[in-house]
Amino acid sequence: MPKNLELKSISEILEKDFFIPSYQRGYRWESRQVEDLLEDILEFANSDKDRGFYCLQPIVVKREMTNENQENHKYRVIDGQQRLTTMYIILQYLSNAREIIFSDGGQIYSILYETRQESRNNSYEFLKNINSVEGKSNKNLDFYYMSNAFMSIKKWFESKKVNKGDFLNVLLKNDKRLVDEIQIDFAKNVRVIWYEIDNKEDEIDVFTRLNIGKIPLTNAELIKALFLLKMKDENEKILLASQWDEIEYKLQNNTFFAFLNSSNYKKATRIEFIFDLIASDLIVEIDNLKKDSDKYSFYKFNYFIKDKNSASELWDKVKTYFRVFEELYNNNVFYHLVGFIAHNEKSIKDNETSIKNIVNSFNKNNKDDFLRVLKEYTKKLTKLEKDKTIEKLNYTEKNDYDNITKILFLFNVISTMNANYHRYPFHLHKKEKWSLEHIHAQNSELIKDDKGRKILLEDEKLYVDDDLKIKIDKMLKDEKIADEEFNNLQEEIFKKYGDDIGLHTIDNLALLSRDDNSGLNNSIFPSKRDKIKALDAKGSFIPIGTKNVFLKYYSDGVKEAMQWNKKDREAYLNEIIKTLETYIGEKND
Repeated sequence: MPKNLELKSISEILEKDFFIPSYQRGYRWESRQVEDLLEDILEFANSDKDRGFYCLQPIVVKREMTNENQENHKYRVIDGQQRLTTMYIILQYLSNAREIIFSDGGQIYSILYETRQESRNNSYEFLKNINSVEGKSNKNLDFYYMSNAFMSIKKWFESKKVNKGDFLNVLLKNDKRLVDEIQIDFAKNVRVIWYEIDNKEDEIDVFTRLNIGKIPLTNAELIKALFLLKMKDENEKILLASQWDEIEYKLQNNTFFAFLNSSNYKKATRIEFIFDLIASDLIVEIDNLKKDSDKYSFYKFNYFIKDKNSASELWDKVKTYFRVFEELYNNNVFYHLVGFIAHNEKSIKDNETSIKNIVNSFNKNNKDDFLRVLKEYTKKLTKLEKDKTIEKLNYTEKNDYDNITKILFLFNVISTMNANYHRYPFHLHKKEKWSLEHIHAQNSELIKDDKGRKILLEDEKLYVDDDLKIKIDKMLKDEKIADEEFNNLQEEIFKKYGDDIGLHTIDNLALLSRDDNSGLNNSIFPSKRDKIKALDAKGSFIPIGTKNVFLKYYSDGVKEAMQWNKKDREAYLNEIIKTLETYIGEKND
């Protein structure tokens, strides 16, 4: 067995003081993990073996030296804090039994956490007095998991009716005897694999080797370790940890994050969004490193962070990205344009309009020039094929459906921006799948079954005039509805309540989520209007342009609220063109 690798019983580490460095994430064991450990120890205790031991996973430490001649019991924990902390909490729960069995009161090791500024000094006291904690503590994340572990231990002992004295003996019994000048522990007890690294070894290298390829530490946690270990000054570490928490907290705000990112972001921490943007600019060849690797940015950062200066330089980049994000978010115009671009950037080859490029443009330009850059991006995103104009788009033609969807999305975003009293909710937009709704419905010939036809007729009956009601009532009495009679009646109703010329052009289309769209079916205009109002009242996200269309907000001198006619369509089209002229047209002032 190597000189720095040995088996130690729990009793042999009771006089030591352990320090958990700030690059580690803190205590995170769940109830299941705590109970599994207790069950394993109990199973071992109840086994028929008189000797032997139950071995915990390795504890990797580095001794803190005061001088070469002075013995020091203080150790920095590089790996194993979860096991050490859980064992400490178990021993604290068994404190009464310890005081009875051991004459010295049962001294146990101490643990001090550096993971958070507010818990650095308090963690020691919290663990020391954890017996007095009632329920889960929510003061910070470490305390929450620690108190949860204590409650799980208490519940387990009470439900299992385990003899505390016997369990404690298995944890702490020590029966070392000299055999051929070698000390051998004959006790049936719990031991740890104790691995003490040389003081000359780089702590972060050991930590990285232990955790690369394992699930326990996330990409962000590994990167945090890189930064903190290169910053020797204690105040710098505390400042970085504080700034880290501030950035992560703001990015966890869905309203803030959604205008930057339209994907269903699944990484554990959102600060990784910034790391990935920076990593894509760090040019280095790393064998077999793929961009979709969950440790992509860590490997890049690990290569470039060599010392305090390189760590500070990269952290400054992180802060710069976040500062720009905040400025974009706080500017009403930038927020809306960047949000639109971020939610459409995949439609441009080579990702020309990525957030990374937007940040670079922001840093290089004054605000007026940057606004022009954003407008150029929106033009690229909504660029039509040669000889195509907005009014000629038809969603039944190739590519036109997507073009109309993007244009109406932009129309709703800019309309919200111009309203200037609220913002387009990109966090709600990204939750939905969007489709185009006909304002004046398509022909109902596709409805072939009698049940569907009668549902439509009952709906239309609420809005049509008396003559049409009589015809509808007559048709509803028929057990089977004839195709020709139904289609003729629908044609009469549709002509009465809308203009059926160019049903698929943009002046007869509005943006609506697919779920809400399915509820409108082939209803006539006044029925759709009421259904839109009902959806809005129950909390569905209805974009401002869609609501305005069905309220005839864009039409002047409205005399007929029950119809969607040619004048209404012209007014709607003119509003779209006028609103977007500086974003998709030639005008760009």
